[in-house]
Amino acid sequence: MIAPRRALREVFPYQPGKSIASVQRELGLKSVVKLASNENPLGPSPQAMAAYRKAEKSCGLYPEGASPELRAALAHFHQVEPESIIVGNGSDEVIRLLCEAFLDPEDEVVVSQYGFIRFKQQAAMMGARVIEVPMTDWTHDLALMASAASPRTRLIFIANPNNPTGTYNTQEEVAAMLAAVPKTALVVVDEAYFQYAAAVPGYPKSLPELVRAHDNLVVMRTFSKAYGLAGLRVGYGVADPELIGWLDRIRMPFNVNLPAQRACLSALKDAAFVKRAVTVNDAQRAVVARALGEMGFGVGESATNFVFVRCPLPGRELFKAMLRQGVIVRPLEEYGLPNHIRVSIGTAVQNKTLFAALKRVLGNKVGA
Repeated sequence: MIAPRRALREVFPYQPGKSIASVQRELGLKSVVKLASNENPLGPSPQAMAAYRKAEKSCGLYPEGASPELRAALAHFHQVEPESIIVGNGSDEVIRLLCEAFLDPEDEVVVSQYGFIRFKQQAAMMGARVIEVPMTDWTHDLALMASAASPRTRLIFIANPNNPTGTYNTQEEVAAMLAAVPKTALVVVDEAYFQYAAAVPGYPKSLPELVRAHDNLVVMRTFSKAYGLAGLRVGYGVADPELIGWLDRIRMPFNVNLPAQRACLSALKDAAFVKRAVTVNDAQRAVVARALGEMGFGVGESATNFVFVRCPLPGRELFKAMLRQGVIVRPLEEYGLPNHIRVSIGTAVQNKTLFAALKRVLGNKVGA
């Protein structure tokens, strides 16, 4: 047997939330509600799906490799040059490209204690030394992260808002960090949940303001959350054109399929759909937080489309019990949080199903 690179021996695979189909197969259930992967419960915009179906006629052709039309549309949307944007097969690909382009073995990468786990995994895959900085009040401590950076630090990853805690850092905090870190360190801010957080007090104006001012800043966004296109896997990064050029050198050819590019072009124009998705989420998040609190759960403040929940029983135990009730939530053991789960915000009907299932599970535990 041929051995893999040494770094890979320390890498553990990412564990996505269980799918509806897998739960149906394993437990023989006909109806399953998935509240584990922070998807938009409204689905995609009808405009995006119309563009997707129209593009099916061209599926015999390769897409344009660099997604030029989508890059141009995103550049106009964010008031930057097209050369400042790279489109990826989900934000995951952009994370991977950054690590492949800028990390040598033993370089340092700074992450937050309960930050998005893909940052740690991808850095470790390149043989980098990962420095994990403790959070303060379940929020990235950007001052502490900046102080942890050294001349060996190449990448600093921040999810803002953060997954899985739902917390966010302000414009003032991000700007102070950018001023404090070495200019040789690349700061990567993942704003996957931007649309849900954009209106909260102090949330950063990263695009175009901060990216224009800092050539060592990358901002990532995605079409998987508020735009409702998680199944198409499209994310993007915005940064200095020279930096984007390095990523383009190693980007896989034809990395984003043609229907996905066309659907995202239309989704970007459908501001009314995104506004509705955010409005529904804000209203239902308040309902979910209140109901879970009344059931004895600890619910953190959230600027996203999910809530971070402390459980009265082990998270894995609750997760398994909820599966039998036909509801999928996300346990957080892989984050070192065995007593927490993450619950995505669903529609009013889905959330009522969640509450009923939780009451049955908690009732069984009380009576056991």
